[in-house]
Amino acid sequence: TRSIRQALTELKEIDTILTEISKTSDRTEASLRKLGETSFATASKYGQKASDYLLGVQEMSRAGFDENSSEQMAELSTLAQSAGDMTAELANEYLIATNAGYKFGGSAEKLNAVLNSQNYITNRNALNMSELAEATKIVASQASQSGIGIDKMTAAVGTMIATTQQGGEVAARAFKGILMNLQQVKGTAEDIGDGGEDITTESLTKYEKACVDLGVSLKEVKDGVLQLRDPMVILEELANAVSKESEGSIKVANLINAVGGKFCLVT
Repeated sequence: TRSIRQALTELKEIDTILTEISKTSDRTEASLRKLGETSFATASKYGQKASDYLLGVQEMSRAGFDENSSEQMAELSTLAQSAGDMTAELANEYLIATNAGYKFGGSAEKLNAVLNSQNYITNRNALNMSELAEATKIVASQASQSGIGIDKMTAAVGTMIATTQQGGEVAARAFKGILMNLQQVKGTAEDIGDGGEDITTESLTKYEKACVDLGVSLKEVKDGVLQLRDPMVILEELANAVSKESEGSIKVANLINAVGGKFCLVT
C-alpha cells in the first residue's frame, strides 16, 4: 500500500512538472508525452526519481535551452545528483552557472568533463561534490572573467574548502572577493554575498598598496601597455611573500585587512 501511494504521489508530481514545462517551452503534446515516458528510464540509470530529472528539464528550459539541450543538461544534472549526492536544485544551478560563466554554449560534453574532473578531486581530498558545486556556482563567472580556467578555479576553491573546512559557499565568496581585488573590480557587499564591505576605489588602492609593500605588483607593462597581471601568478607570489614574513607581520595584517579579512587569503 505504501509503495502504491508513493507511486501515485510521484505520478502526480510528474504530471504537475510536465504541465509547467508546457508553459515554459514550445513542446508539442506528443513531445511532452514522450518526455514523460522516457523520464523513468533516464532517471533510473542513475538511481534517481523521474520527477527530479523532469525538474532539470524544466529549469533548463527556463534557462533558454532547446528541447534536445534541456534534456541533455537534465540528464547531466541527474548524474550529478547521483554522483555528488546533491539536491536537484543545486545540481541544476551548478550546471547553469558553470555553462554561463565559462561560455560552454550548452555543451553537455564540456560540462560532463568538468563534473568528472571535480568528482575525481573530491574523491581524493577532504571535501564533497556538493561543496565544490556550491563554490563553482558562486565563483565561476568572476573566475572566468579574470582569465582563470575551470581547472585552476577548481584547484583553488577545492584547496580552500579542504584546508579550512568552512564549506563551499564561504570559500567561494572569499575567493570571489580576492579576485575582484586582484583585478581591481569595484562591487558591493551584495555582489560578493559574504556580508562584508563594499569594494570601492579607495579599498582597491589600499589593497594594491598592501601587495606592493610585500613586493608583489598587480600590474605590469606588456608591449608598452600597463595592464593587470595573471591573478593566479599574483596569488602564488603573495603566498611566497607572506610565508617569508614573521608572525604578527604588519604587512600581512594590512593585506588581510585590505581584502576585508577574508580567511582564505593565504590558503
